[in-house]
Amino acid sequence: MRKIMSLLLCSCMVFACACAKESAVEKPVQEAAPTQISITIGPDNYDSADTPIIIEKDDEKKTMTFFNIDVGKKYTLEYDGTTCFYDKYGKSLTPSQIVTGDIVDVKFLKSKKHLVSVQLSESSWSIKETERYSLNPKKHEITIGEDIYKISSDAVYFSEGKRVEERDIIETDTLSFQGIGNIVYSVSVEKGHGYLRLTGHQGFEGGWIEIGNSVISKVTEEMLITVPEGKYQVKISNEGTTAEKTVVINRNSESTVDFADVEFATPKTGTVLFSITPSKAKLFIDGEEADVSEGVELTYGLHQLICKADGYKTITQYLNVGQQAAGIDITLEKSDGEEQKEEESTDKKDETTDPDKKTEGEGTGENKDNKDNKDNKEGTENKDGEGTNGTQEGSNTESGETQNNTTEGSGTGENTDNGSTPDVTTTYYKVYIDSPTDTEIYLDGAYVGICPCSFKKTEGLHVLTLSRDGYITRSYTIQVDGEDRDISFSFAELIKTP
Repeated sequence: MRKIMSLLLCSCMVFACACAKESAVEKPVQEAAPTQISITIGPDNYDSADTPIIIEKDDEKKTMTFFNIDVGKKYTLEYDGTTCFYDKYGKSLTPSQIVTGDIVDVKFLKSKKHLVSVQLSESSWSIKETERYSLNPKKHEITIGEDIYKISSDAVYFSEGKRVEERDIIETDTLSFQGIGNIVYSVSVEKGHGYLRLTGHQGFEGGWIEIGNSVISKVTEEMLITVPEGKYQVKISNEGTTAEKTVVINRNSESTVDFADVEFATPKTGTVLFSITPSKAKLFIDGEEADVSEGVELTYGLHQLICKADGYKTITQYLNVGQQAAGIDITLEKSDGEEQKEEESTDKKDETTDPDKKTEGEGTGENKDNKDNKDNKEGTENKDGEGTNGTQEGSNTESGETQNNTTEGSGTGENTDNGSTPDVTTTYYKVYIDSPTDTEIYLDGAYVGICPCSFKKTEGLHVLTLSRDGYITRSYTIQVDGEDRDISFSFAELIKTP
């Protein structure tokens, strides 16, 4: 009986184990589903922030490329309908109102490369569309209005939304600036420049060409003049014959004006009497020294006057002769160094001289001359034109309209070897242009030669223009130093015309 009970118990245990095994096979244990992390995109959800410059913007792909000012690196982020755009005061903007060159505060999700918000930086400043600036590439400075700013070594330059180089910009361009503190980080060309080529102008060589109020230049055999974009009246004159044409200058493009149809008239002349202070000053008319002890006979039309004397600021102005007789007064202003010496001399004299022992007129003549100098300037000086390539409209005289530009040292037009200004030296240092080869080189509008070539070295800022058939014309601003040595420049190959 016990044996039978044991056998039954063993059978039940085996059956139970089999059932349990069968149950495990039929009902497998389900694995837990993975945890899903959801990221909500919104104005308050971001993991990174920065204050960069926008250097590229693709409206089709909806991407912006930024340049980090601090570390000098660039990165690209995407934007969509959830991205918020603001001006620096928090007012909403559209994506089209944010442009290349803007300094912005950005918030973004680094892992998704997604822009959360873009705001014009509260810490930045901007100066829009100004012509009142002066570049100093040597010192990496720029004067805007009356203020001097440093130009960052990482500064970016734009023209029509595309990156350009610093030397692509010339001082006739209209620019916008953005920066932080006293440092400029972004420069955008709002109004650029194009080129004017003359044909059929052989009879006007040695005369003058006026392009609106922007350019005055001496007419040479071959010319390619850099001109701010816009519509102009082009006036050319020589020996009493004057012709005018209308031209439209487009950015980075050449326009041609043909004067072959002009009939030349018999030259008319007028006599001009000059009164110059100080008397030791020399006057150069169209590059040649003039004897002003008597009236100077000049042909009708435009003439360049350069008046200079040691210890005085040189005056360059343009005289438009239009009648038989006229009188012109020119008064030079003493240079800063001479004024300082005069003040020191006057102070010393006041300390050592007994006023009771002065005779009539003693110690008063010099001061009177200074007063007369100030009273007799009569518009011959134009400080707004100092150091610029342009000309400013000056006073009218009996002989016609004059335009002037006052500079310290050399006057306008002394930059080329075309004979437009006096040169008392027989040897000089040179500027060599080494590349691109087989390219026409123009210096301040006047033809120099086919590269490689060279020209006389004259200190200052100059505009160098490169031209070649089938290629896009380019202009560069170059800084020429005053050291006693030759220098050379090389430029990138021109781009073929599309």
